Amino acid sequence: MIKKFATRLKKTFVLGICAVMLISVNIYAEQDYDYDDEAASYDGLPLESEFSIVICAITSHVLYGRGIHDRAYPASMTKVMTTLMLLESGLAMDELIIHTPRSISTVVPWHSHVYYLVDYVTVEQALYTMMLWSANDVSNAVAEHLGGTLENFAEMMTARARELGAINTNFANAHGLWEQDHYTTPYDMALIMREAISHPRFVEIIATQRFMMESQDDPEEFHMRDNTNSMIHPASQHFNPDIVGGKTGFTNMSRQTLVSYGQRRDMRLITVIMRADQRDIRYSDTRMLMDYGFEQFQQHNLFAARDFTQSVDLVQRSDDGVLVIGEMPVVAAGDLTLPLPIGFDTSSITIRTELPDRIAIPVDAGDFAGRVVAEIGGAVIGYVVLHTAEAGLEISPDELAALFPEGQEHAAAGEYADEESNFSVLGLLGNIVLIILSSFVVLVILIRFLRFQSYKRRRAKYRRSHAYNSAIGGQLGRVNSRYRYK
Repeated sequence: MIKKFATRLKKTFVLGICAVMLISVNIYAEQDYDYDDEAASYDGLPLESEFSIVICAITSHVLYGRGIHDRAYPASMTKVMTTLMLLESGLAMDELIIHTPRSISTVVPWHSHVYYLVDYVTVEQALYTMMLWSANDVSNAVAEHLGGTLENFAEMMTARARELGAINTNFANAHGLWEQDHYTTPYDMALIMREAISHPRFVEIIATQRFMMESQDDPEEFHMRDNTNSMIHPASQHFNPDIVGGKTGFTNMSRQTLVSYGQRRDMRLITVIMRADQRDIRYSDTRMLMDYGFEQFQQHNLFAARDFTQSVDLVQRSDDGVLVIGEMPVVAAGDLTLPLPIGFDTSSITIRTELPDRIAIPVDAGDFAGRVVAEIGGAVIGYVVLHTAEAGLEISPDELAALFPEGQEHAAAGEYADEESNFSVLGLLGNIVLIILSSFVVLVILIRFLRFQSYKRRRAKYRRSHAYNSAIGGQLGRVNSRYRYK
């Protein structure tokens, strides 16, 4: 009986807690419209590499992928991140980067390097030798120049990758030679590449077919080497005019890797190939992904930033409430352009604006104000951020008095005059509901307990009566049977 009571008590308690949580969620929850990139991941193309992805370079939407969030070793694709860090450092192109003993000693002779040619490089030379020659020693030199130590720079790389949304990435070095805890995913690598191509100098570098560098021993002598990416060389069998550039990679553990940036008309795509068994496969799979993206999708401009002109009330809190002191113009950060399947019926897309009815000062120009969201059947497929067009500074009490003479504050506050009290009433209402519900749960538990106690008393009485009746009945039965057959 005790076990049965405990089970009933547990069920009642759980139901009560669920009800409390449900009401709490209904009162306080906020909607989240994150786009699920994994929803675009499916098989269909006859790709031979283990992991792959193609995304829109403008919006980062996934158009096709396989194992897009699976961890793998990036090899020399790592140098895209190293190059991005160097570009973002703001160093002058002629600043010198010295090859230290450690930057050289950690690179074995059969790995790509330039230290036997030069003792130092300029920032410009470092950019080209990392991306075109895949120089591992230069990557180390850059790491020490920017981070102080190789280990510290690897932490800086990882932190920057997380800022870009590459949350499944961890860098242990600046060059990509194999280490157990040095990994990324196709999706993360695509995000890093997307940020890198936002720098015109980076695009110029990866599109360069050949780079020459002066010898430090003889100014008339030059060291020349071709870009390791065969897809940008017209004489190569893998040449593809849609490919702007990219970065190759290979180690025994990572296998063949390649991240590429391509453009055809107004479509811009990024592809990533990881764990391809052969060099030719990384190029053929890249071509297949690029063709798929260019041929199956087209850009649709769903919202033009120049057409958005809205303002919201600019308010300031005072002792008399919330005063409307002006209007704050809100602008869109850019157009809302999405890659959609060719022939897609855009009439099924709903565009709505998420914008508050007021913004409280102080506020800076460019602060987040809301979003313009594109939806299909309630599912968000893209959005563009809205931000404040100018700054709004707090007004001093004297300026408030001049703007709102005595007795006009409440009129100026309008619908916001009782804002504080409204929020307090809402919070109080929620607390009252929770208290009532909790009291109800306790009452139900108490009633069940009392009923159980009453049941136990009745059961005990019934058992005594049943035992007595059984005994008497048995005796009567024996007496009756004795006389029945005489």
